[in-house]
Amino acid sequence: MKTDTKTEFLIIGIICQIIGLLCFLTFWLMIYAAILFFVGLIFIIISKKKWYYKIISLTPMFFAIGIILNALYFEKYIIPQNFRGSVHVITDDEIGEPREYNFFQRIYRIPNSGVLFTKFNQKSAYNYRVFYQENKNGKLIKLGTLDYRHYIEPWVYNPPKTEPSRDSFAVFTPQLERDLKSGNYKLTFYVGKYKDTKNWGFIPEEKIDSLRSLKK
Repeated sequence: MKTDTKTEFLIIGIICQIIGLLCFLTFWLMIYAAILFFVGLIFIIISKKKWYYKIISLTPMFFAIGIILNALYFEKYIIPQNFRGSVHVITDDEIGEPREYNFFQRIYRIPNSGVLFTKFNQKSAYNYRVFYQENKNGKLIKLGTLDYRHYIEPWVYNPPKTEPSRDSFAVFTPQLERDLKSGNYKLTFYVGKYKDTKNWGFIPEEKIDSLRSLKK
C-alpha cells in the first residue's frame, strides 16, 4: 500500500471522527455519530499508520465515550417487604445514607418511611434502574416498571388502545423532580397496584421535613 493511500485513509478516518463528534454533541443525531465513529475507526485501522497516530486520531470517539460513561448510571433500588406507597429518594450530603456500590451499580435501600436521604447525587442522565422487593425470606424479587400513561384514562394525552393489568404489582412512573428545600433533584415513584393508587409519588413536605429533622 502506498504511503499516500495510508495518509488518505487516515485523513478520511479523522474527518469521520470529527463529524461524528459534532453529530454526537447534537444528541438527536447520535445514531449517525455511532455510524461515523465506526467508519472512521475502520479507516484509521487500515491506514497502517503508527499506533500513536491512530490513538490520537480516535480522540473524538474517546471523548464521546467518556461523556457517555460519565452520564451512565446503573442503579438498584431495594424496597422493604410489604411496602406499598410513594417513595422519594433525595440527595442530602449532610444527613444522606453513605454511598453503597455493587461494582459499578449504585445501591439504594428504601426505608419503611418511603423517604431515603442519600449522598448519591440524583441528576438527569442515562439511568438504568432496576427495582427489587424483599420477601419474607429476605430474597429479592424483581419488580416491573409501569407508567400511569400506559392506562386508558380521560386525562391521559393520546392514550393507548390497550393497557396493562390494573392488578399488576409494579413500580409506577419513576421520575426526577426538584426538591424544593435543597434545590437538588429527587427521584419519586409509587409502589403498588394501579387500581389501589391514590397518589403518584406524592409525599407531603411536612412529612419529609419531619424525617429530615430526625436524621439531624
